[in-house]
Amino acid sequence: MEGVEVIELKKSYGRRKALAGISLRAKPGKVTVILGPNGAGKTTLIRSLMTLIFPDSGQVRILGRDPFRHKEVFNRVGYVQELPNLPPFMSGRELLEFSARIKGVPREEVDHVLELVDMRENANRKIAKYSKGMTQRIALAEALLGEPDVLVMDEPNVGTDPVLNLRLRQELEKRKREGTSILISTHELEEVKRLGDEVYFLFNGKLFFKGTVEELVLRFLGVRVVVETCDRESLLGVLKRLDYVMEVKESGNRFLIRLSSDKREEFLRELVLNEVRVRGFFLDQSLEEAYEAAVREAVRA
Repeated sequence: MEGVEVIELKKSYGRRKALAGISLRAKPGKVTVILGPNGAGKTTLIRSLMTLIFPDSGQVRILGRDPFRHKEVFNRVGYVQELPNLPPFMSGRELLEFSARIKGVPREEVDHVLELVDMRENANRKIAKYSKGMTQRIALAEALLGEPDVLVMDEPNVGTDPVLNLRLRQELEKRKREGTSILISTHELEEVKRLGDEVYFLFNGKLFFKGTVEELVLRFLGVRVVVETCDRESLLGVLKRLDYVMEVKESGNRFLIRLSSDKREEFLRELVLNEVRVRGFFLDQSLEEAYEAAVREAVRA
């Protein structure tokens, strides 16, 4: 497997362990997300991956190669750093054309990525004159330049607006279908819910959880099913007979039902057999609540 692989990575600053033996894989055609509170080690992990920090021990592989020894691998990597520090004396276009030459990308590709991030009209202004959001757009354009095999993005949505977030999401979905390995560190949980295939939750430099978004929700919130129905009395009658129904919260025609275990299929079958008219039935994936619960559990651990 190529893509990105980190094996038992360790990094300390004095007595503080920023990374305590982290292992991670970002597979081709998948969006891998790093979650965790501030100080969890997310940025240290990404900077180690990009060889901006030297880890104390462990291994890093990008497309099967050690980036500390084979710097040429970065020609196939797009990178957005947290709070991009771009050369202020260059214009956005000049920076992208310079990057295109380094990567061996045709010059016309610059216009494509400028259009993608809606920066063609401001491309010739000096970066020093850009707002925070405009700087972020140029950083995203540079990362997307040249159809890289790997995308590494540290808080890519900082300073962006909803329109750009939608465009970026659509572009990442496209790159994912094309087989790009995408590794993202973010606090934008809605984007995680929409894009994430696998989640790594870090806390105090350690890996606290690994799994899908649904597995994260199930682990830290339990099984909470939303049932939408106008058939209130029939629903409540069924719920009273099921011993695995632990809690019911009602809001209009919407019922939030907590189950003792993952018996969603059995539960839905009971509703159908008892002719409850169900308009909606789905797992409550409140990622914000799951994230908060994960942090609380990590603190206690």
